[in-house]
Amino acid sequence: MAGDDHSRELQTVAARVVELFRPSPALLRVVLDIGAAASDGTWARPNVAVRLNLGPEFDDVSRVYTVRDADLATAQITVDVVQHGAPGPMMRWSAAVQVGDELRLVGPRPHFLAPEGESATVLFADDSALPALYEILRAWPSGRRAVAYVASEDDVAVAELPRTVDVAVESVGVDVGSLLAAAVAVPAPSQHVVWAAGERDEMRSIRTHFRSNVGLGKDDVAVFGYWKRGVSTTDIDRVRLATYQDLLARGKGLADLDDLALDI
Repeated sequence: MAGDDHSRELQTVAARVVELFRPSPALLRVVLDIGAAASDGTWARPNVAVRLNLGPEFDDVSRVYTVRDADLATAQITVDVVQHGAPGPMMRWSAAVQVGDELRLVGPRPHFLAPEGESATVLFADDSALPALYEILRAWPSGRRAVAYVASEDDVAVAELPRTVDVAVESVGVDVGSLLAAAVAVPAPSQHVVWAAGERDEMRSIRTHFRSNVGLGKDDVAVFGYWKRGVSTTDIDRVRLATYQDLLARGKGLADLDDLALDI
């Protein structure tokens, strides 16, 4: 998306791939040198997103990923790319990328953390949200109780999630709706705040459950749709852009965009 409202304080960065490795068959870990852009300490905040522009060889599309790690001393950031197997420009890029390749990034954009408060926290994440969950848990405040429900077959990625005495991580399987089932089964749900990210339809249902059924307030529920089953990311971005442009035409901005409410 474009526009002053959306791009405020973001950098366009010429990055270079300096390392590639696969912690598991389903995960490509990409280390990027961002040069002088590392002077912006925002890169080191938990749950920061960056948009990768893949270039003309890959349909000139861009994709948003969470920065898994940022080492500002070496000017390097790390991004995990889940290998979901579906055809598309990102998977073609993953298969072709080599150390030394260059690409253009736009970022860093801080994304939402878990809502604050005295209540216990429940977190929900599928494979696409594990990098964000990793960063959130790595900065988790001592003494704040939480349970993270994870839907993933990647045992390596799940094992990498930070554990503390205050946070329990529970795997819920990968059947469609497994995270929603875990959400509905949360005991004393009105005594929690919620962070969730993953497949759009399931995330929408989780948000509806906690907002409408449980009655939690808007500020106590932070839920995000990263992808949609059967729909390409390019098509999702096209709807988002059209909606955002309509908001701008009506004198509104990014804060007025309810992404999960979009008809995608």
